[in-house]
Amino acid sequence: MTNTAVWIQPLTEHVPGSSTRRTVHGSRCRTSQGLFAEWAASLGFPDHFSPNWDAFNDCLNETVMTARHDKAASERPQAALAVLVREAEELLADEPSGVLAIFLSVLSQSAGQDSRNPRLLLLLDAAPDRLPQVTERMAEAGFPPHPAGNS
Repeated sequence: MTNTAVWIQPLTEHVPGSSTRRTVHGSRCRTSQGLFAEWAASLGFPDHFSPNWDAFNDCLNETVMTARHDKAASERPQAALAVLVREAEELLADEPSGVLAIFLSVLSQSAGQDSRNPRLLLLLDAAPDRLPQVTERMAEAGFPPHPAGNS
């Protein structure tokens, strides 16, 4: 992938005020099993969620669409679901690099094709000295984040 993933942004980027924001902790997502548990709890996946990529994809899509539908009653029906990842440098740190690519691919599907109005935003929060490492890992996985300051 050569284009930036506009749906992945450093926390320094502007976040639309109408976005529904959820927070996950990268320190709890060092493995895929930890990621499944943290995202399921933070995003309110149903009790029947199974910790695997297919179920994660299904539940994430449902959560994204529900967030957008909930906003339909408000003045901004096309709001994105913004997921803030604290300690982003720890995201899938104990997994092979290919697992990060799978995760970002699933998120990319939920974000949709409209780069001007993504359905999902992934906001990366890390210490300033670690943010370059985070964006490099994302780029190596095929999803370079939208550069800071280029909204």
